[in-house]
Amino acid sequence: MTARRRRARRFHHEIERKGTRHGSSGHRSGHRARDGGRAQAVKLASYKHLLDINVGFDQVIRGLAALRKHDAFLARELDRFSALAKESRAATNSYLIGVMERDETQEAGRRFGKRRVRELRDE
Repeated sequence: MTARRRRARRFHHEIERKGTRHGSSGHRSGHRARDGGRAQAVKLASYKHLLDINVGFDQVIRGLAALRKHDAFLARELDRFSALAKESRAATNSYLIGVMERDETQEAGRRFGKRRVRELRDE
């Protein structure tokens, strides 16, 4: 197992542990979720899926590289498939991260607006 894969697994485990620490609702019992607990759960799930997708792409690329040791496979073809996998990974990440970025930007704007109103009210 490579160091990169170990880090990814450790990171994924941390996400799972932190995401389930306070029960199924994702927040401490007795505290009201003011930031949209359901939206936060969807966001967390999206990031976990993105991690899983990237781990899968890495596994495909490593598997193709490992097959180069066998004479039955043409290195040129394996290189082509590896390049296609890397292209697909980049395109997939670009799309998913773009959608997630729009969501994060909208949330940041909404939170800024709320904070600004609160600061003006406090003055």
